[in-house]
Amino acid sequence: MPTEIRLALVIGLVALAGALGAVWRLKTGRAKAIDRGEVIDLPRLQATKDGALVTKFGKRVTFLQFSSETCSTCKQTARLFRELEETADDVLHIEVDITNRLDLAKKFHILQTPTTLVLDHNGRVTSRIGGAPKQSAIEQQLGSFAI
Repeated sequence: MPTEIRLALVIGLVALAGALGAVWRLKTGRAKAIDRGEVIDLPRLQATKDGALVTKFGKRVTFLQFSSETCSTCKQTARLFRELEETADDVLHIEVDITNRLDLAKKFHILQTPTTLVLDHNGRVTSRIGGAPKQSAIEQQLGSFAI
């Protein structure tokens, strides 16, 4: 194969990878609205918070974050939601490690961590955030806030 063709293929692959990366970056961290989302079954989730089983949802909104042991942005995301939870008493953050809960990963179609499901006060999924959430995505769910 001539050198010019090889060079053109390499340049084409780099351009394609760059374009795909740009599209992925634009989509990551944004909230995607879910119409008629399912209601989360808390007993099946078996989520704990401060050593106790979570038995009810937040009064206004619950952020259900799926994390994994090897996820570096999961810790930052959890810290953001914890700080938000401390400033707003009607917000609840639940973090579930799916490393050993592949049943949940399959059920909720978790392809990356963190993935956050936004739930209303009844536990119905209203939106989904793939990746570390952007400030605008959280404000979309709660309105403006300051941490």
